[in-house]
Amino acid sequence: MDYIRAIHAPSEFQRRFYEKRSESPLKGLDLLSKSLAGRWARRTSLLQKWKGKVEAAIRLTDELSAMSDSAFNQHVKARCELTKVEGAMHVKPSADDLALVCEVARRSIGLNPYSVQMVAALALCQGYLTEIDTGEGKTLSIAMAASLAAMGGGHCHIITANDYLAERDAQTMMPVYKRLGISVGVVVSETEPHNRAGAYLNRVVYTTAKEVAADYLRDRIYLGTNDCSGARYTAKRIGSGRQNFAGMTQRGLFRAFIDEADNSLIDEATTPLIISQQQEVADLEAACRGAWAVAQELIEDVDYVVWRKENRLELIEQGLDAAFERGGFPDSPLWACPSRRRQLVRLGLEAREFFQLGTQYIIDRSYCGTSTSPIVIVDESTGRPMPNRSWKLGLHQMVEAKEGLPLSPPTMTIAQISFQSFFCKYGYLAGATGTAREIAAEVWQTYELATIRVPRNRSKRVTHAGTFFFRTIGEKEDAILAEIQGRKSNHQPVLVGTRSVTASERLARRLAAMGFTCDVLNATRLAEEADIVTMAGQRGHVTIATNMAGRGTDIKLGSGVEALGGLHVIATEPHSSRRVERQLFGRAARQGARGSVSAYYSFEDEFWGQFVPTRIVQWLGKLSTIRSLRSVSTPLNKLCLYFAQKRSERIARQVRKQVAENETTLRASLGFSK
Repeated sequence: MDYIRAIHAPSEFQRRFYEKRSESPLKGLDLLSKSLAGRWARRTSLLQKWKGKVEAAIRLTDELSAMSDSAFNQHVKARCELTKVEGAMHVKPSADDLALVCEVARRSIGLNPYSVQMVAALALCQGYLTEIDTGEGKTLSIAMAASLAAMGGGHCHIITANDYLAERDAQTMMPVYKRLGISVGVVVSETEPHNRAGAYLNRVVYTTAKEVAADYLRDRIYLGTNDCSGARYTAKRIGSGRQNFAGMTQRGLFRAFIDEADNSLIDEATTPLIISQQQEVADLEAACRGAWAVAQELIEDVDYVVWRKENRLELIEQGLDAAFERGGFPDSPLWACPSRRRQLVRLGLEAREFFQLGTQYIIDRSYCGTSTSPIVIVDESTGRPMPNRSWKLGLHQMVEAKEGLPLSPPTMTIAQISFQSFFCKYGYLAGATGTAREIAAEVWQTYELATIRVPRNRSKRVTHAGTFFFRTIGEKEDAILAEIQGRKSNHQPVLVGTRSVTASERLARRLAAMGFTCDVLNATRLAEEADIVTMAGQRGHVTIATNMAGRGTDIKLGSGVEALGGLHVIATEPHSSRRVERQLFGRAARQGARGSVSAYYSFEDEFWGQFVPTRIVQWLGKLSTIRSLRSVSTPLNKLCLYFAQKRSERIARQVRKQVAENETTLRASLGFSK
C-alpha cells in the first residue's frame, strides 16, 4: 500500500484504500514504513500552514461582521451554492469558507471561535485525530468542521461518547447548521426504529458509536450478506436517495467526526459490537442456580486455584467431585452432562471471584419484569453503565443467579463487528480528544489516522500538589478526607475521582459521617451527571465521581473560586491507563483558569495486585510512609507505577489487537465472506 500518499492527505488515503485493506497484519519493512509514515504525518510543521489560512480567515471575518443580517444571509446562500459546484468532498476548505462558518457561529450562538479552534477545524477536515486540551472547545471545533464538510453537499456522522452529549450538542449547534442550510438529525438509544432512517437522511447526524455501528449491522442483516464494504455501500455513499435502498436505515458511511475519540477508537474497541437474538434453553435456570450453589461451597486452594492478576482459575477434580456427590442438585439435561456441569460451576466461580457488584456491574431494578436484564455492565475504564449489553456463554445468567434475580433468556449472536473494522469503513475519518499522544501510534496502525496536537488558547495554570503513597486503603482515605476538609474550610471546590462505584460510595459515607455533604456521581446516577458536573466548580462544593463520569460537560468556576485556587482534583487510585489519569487531571485549570491536582495511592489498591509482582508490592508497602513526598521510597514508587501502567497499556493493546484478529479469522472461516 502506498503510505506516502497518507502523509499529505490521510483522509484521501483512507477513501482510496479502506475497501481494500489487507486482512493480514503488516510485518517487517512494511510495518516499519507505515510507522515512519505515521510519524511524518504527525509533524507539527503542518500547524504553520493551517495558521496562515486561519489568519487570512480572521481578516475576512472582520469584513463579514460589518454586513447586515440580510446581506450576510445572501452571502451565505451564494457561498454554499458555490461550494456545491466545487464538490462535496471539501477536504481542504478555503479561508473564505472558514471565515463564513466562524461568522455564522458568532451570529447564531454567540460564540466567536478562537484561532486554535479554527486550526482544529481545519485539521479535522483533513482527516486528523486532533488533540485539543480539555475545556478548549472541542464541540464547536467539530461543529465547524462538520459545517465545512456538509456545505458542499456531503453528509457526515458526529459520534459522541453517550446519548446525552449527542442530543445536547445537536441542540446547541442547531442554529449554526440551520443558518447554513444544513439539516441535522439525532440517533440515540431512545430513537425508535421507524424514526432512524429519517434521521440518517439529514446531512449531519449526531449519534454514538454503539448506535451507528448497530444500525450498520442491522442493514447488513437486512441485505443478507456478511460484508457491506463493497459496491452496494459505495453506491449508497455517493448517492443521496434512499429510494434505491428501501428497507435500509443508513445512507452509508461517508464521513465521521468522532468527539472524545479515544473513547470510541480505544476504550470501546476492547469488545466487538454484537447483535443477538434470544433463544430458549431448557432447564437453564435450575442448572445455573445449582452451579452457583456448588460454587459457593468450594474452597480456594482446596477445590480450585485462582490467578487474580490474570483473571484465571482452575478447578481441582477432587473438590469438585466431592461437591457433586453431596447431591441435591437439579435433575436436568444440562446438569446431567459432566462437561456442561463442570463448565457451569466454573462460570459460577468466575462470577464469585471476578465480578463484583459496584465494580463490574450494578443492579437497576427498574428493568425487573422487562425483557432487559437488571444486571447492567459497568465500563471499568469510564465508570459508565452499558445497558442492553450482556456477557456471553452463560456468564450473564450466572451473575443473575448470584444476585438472586430472575434469569434472562440467553442470546445467540447473529451479527458482530469490531469497532476497529467498523470505523475503517468510513470514507473519511477524523476525531478530537484531550488525550491523543498516548494512542497516536495505535490509531495510526489500526485506523490509518494521523494525530496532531493543537496548542491551547491560554497557557495552563495548574499546581501539582503531589503524589502520595500509603500502605493501606484506610490510611489513604484518611489523608484524602483530611485534604478535603482543609480545602473545604477555605471554600475551594474539590473533585475526587475514584475507579469504582463502591469506592465512591464508601468515601461519600465517610464524608457524611464527618458532617460534610457532597455530590456523588457514579454509574448509578447517569441521568443527573451533567447537572452534577456543572456544579463541581462552585464555591465549597465537593464532588465524588467514578473515573470520567460527566465527561464532555464543561466545569465552570463559580464567582470568586479562581482567587481560592480554582478547582482541586484528587485521584484516589492509579488507573491502568495514563491517558485516563490525564483526562481526570485535565478537569482542573480549564481555559487558562487556576487549578490544582493531587494523587493518593495505596498499595492495597487493586491496580498494584494486577500489574506488579506481589513481593514488590509488599516491599514497597514496607518502605512507604504517610509522608511519602519526603520518603526515600518515593522515586521508586513512581518508577514502579510508571512501568506498571506501561504494562497495563501493553496488555490492553494486545486485547484490542486480538479482537480485530478474531474478527478477521471469523470472516476467513466463512465461505461467503469477502
